[in-house]
Amino acid sequence: MRKKRNLLDIIINIIIILAFVLAVYWFIQLMFGHTPDLSDFNSILIVMIIGFLFHLYREVGEIKVGIKHSFINIKEDINIIKTDDNLIKKKLKV
Repeated sequence: MRKKRNLLDIIINIIIILAFVLAVYWFIQLMFGHTPDLSDFNSILIVMIIGFLFHLYREVGEIKVGIKHSFINIKEDINIIKTDDNLIKKKLKV
């Protein structure tokens, strides 16, 4: 079952990928003693970390909602079983 992606998820994934590519490029430049400042490199790492955390927060929220719906369905199923049990008891006159 595939999840439907909304615009925010796509934007977050694009930001994370672009930040990763830029971080790798800047890291390679840093290793060879070229242009990017360490503060620029650190800022792009912070953007990547915030993007990952936001993505993780959204995933946990979706899991939480799914668990809540599962418990509601279990409660409904138990109520149906109780109703059926009462009907059986009534028919058997127990």
